[in-house]
Amino acid sequence: MKKIFLLILSCMLSFSLHAQNHYDFVAANSDGIRIYYNIIDAANNYVEVTNGDGGLENPAVVDPYQVQLKALNLHVLRIPATVENNGTTYQVKAIGERGLFNIAGGSVGHNMVEVFLPEGLTTIKPRAFEVSYTLYNVHFPSTLTSIGGGAFHAAGSWGHGMTPSFFQTIDLSQTQITELDHVATLQWSIEKIIYPKTLKILKGSSTFGTTNQSDRLLSITIPAAVEMVSIFQGPNLNTINMEPYTAPAFDGGATGDLEINTTATIYVPADATYNYETATGAATPWTRYVGQYREQVKIGPNGYTSYYLENENFEVPAGCTAYIIKNVTQQGSTRFGKTTDVAIAAGSVIPKQTGFVLKGTAGSTVTYRANLTGVTEVDVTGNLLVGTAVEKEFNGAGYKYYLFGKGAVGQGFYYQTGRDGNSIKLPAHRAGLKLSASGPDFAPAKELIFNFDDATTTGVNTVQPAVEKKNDVIYDLQGRRVTNPSRGIYIVNGKKVVISK
Repeated sequence: MKKIFLLILSCMLSFSLHAQNHYDFVAANSDGIRIYYNIIDAANNYVEVTNGDGGLENPAVVDPYQVQLKALNLHVLRIPATVENNGTTYQVKAIGERGLFNIAGGSVGHNMVEVFLPEGLTTIKPRAFEVSYTLYNVHFPSTLTSIGGGAFHAAGSWGHGMTPSFFQTIDLSQTQITELDHVATLQWSIEKIIYPKTLKILKGSSTFGTTNQSDRLLSITIPAAVEMVSIFQGPNLNTINMEPYTAPAFDGGATGDLEINTTATIYVPADATYNYETATGAATPWTRYVGQYREQVKIGPNGYTSYYLENENFEVPAGCTAYIIKNVTQQGSTRFGKTTDVAIAAGSVIPKQTGFVLKGTAGSTVTYRANLTGVTEVDVTGNLLVGTAVEKEFNGAGYKYYLFGKGAVGQGFYYQTGRDGNSIKLPAHRAGLKLSASGPDFAPAKELIFNFDDATTTGVNTVQPAVEKKNDVIYDLQGRRVTNPSRGIYIVNGKKVVISK
């Protein structure tokens, strides 16, 4: 009987001890912080980080990380990629539920903490960093694929009120996350959010937390693969960069409110304003922001680009001039031709499906409005420029095709290398020149001068195979006198000419 009693007592004691230890083992990291682990896959030796009570809410956490960090005067918590226990090497795969709960701020003091998560870690479970009020930075690994609901509830939220204050950058750009669903709430200190290209679903918030009232969050970019978004909160969030070509669905449904500021500018891809302003179904809320959409185009290094929109008209932006080509003429016996251009002033609206050339500040990115209604569009009848909304090859018997660019005679139209004018391949939203091989528009020249100055005030109005130097006064375009000009554009007796040698 005595032996049976001792056996029962031993079993009860063993059970009691096991029940009190809600973790499998503890091991110190390189800084001496005792980190608690649960084995989540014994076959593969995978563990997750937990806290001293194994992630339970009650009883109070044993040996809290916040206390350990403060005792060692540390502001950095490093989670190792692997950990040893009883001769076995384990891989750290997750931060468990409430695993790093309240590691910064709270009753112990406002100690700011930065956390380094290891490569190989794939999961941050729900409530993992909950109420870590002075968590000012987390380094996320490229292997991360999942963040659970509420994982960053109020985490870092006290930064704006600290002395000195701090503001968070949430950089998920290198991760493999595809969905974020209510991962945070009560955010007042976020300054920047960088989402990964893999992201597809945003629920609860598009700004990494419902009740996001951070006045430092000025802009956000939604990656191209995103199919669903949520509310856009932030009192000063006035720049929203939408990379998806098609308006994403709203998790609040067709009658919901995206909560975008009326002062915000929403940047969308080329030819996409139409898609957002006419969205249907769960994407319908985007239609409330007609007039707030803008698109952008990059001006080339020489101050020009060709352009084309399939679905939308185009308003020529301030500081720019657009041109269409109405005629091409051969210049005597030279191999050059000259275009006759029509200038279109800033503020004018070019119809959709029109190829044109845009002149602006070299190397600049120009913002423009598109898909305007109730406006008068310019007449582009007779325009010889063709364009495409997607990469496309143009060819066909009886035509010559030219690319727009900088070449031997300066800015103009040229045969594409290796095609001898029989075809051109245009990238998306670019224009080229298509000339009939017969009729009034035909010019057999290989190179065509883009005569943009003639379309306004002055211009390249003469093409010569050579220049008689003895009687002419010649200057280059920098105003320097030239005695032996090579091929190029010069000022000869007060006029711009192209010299061919």
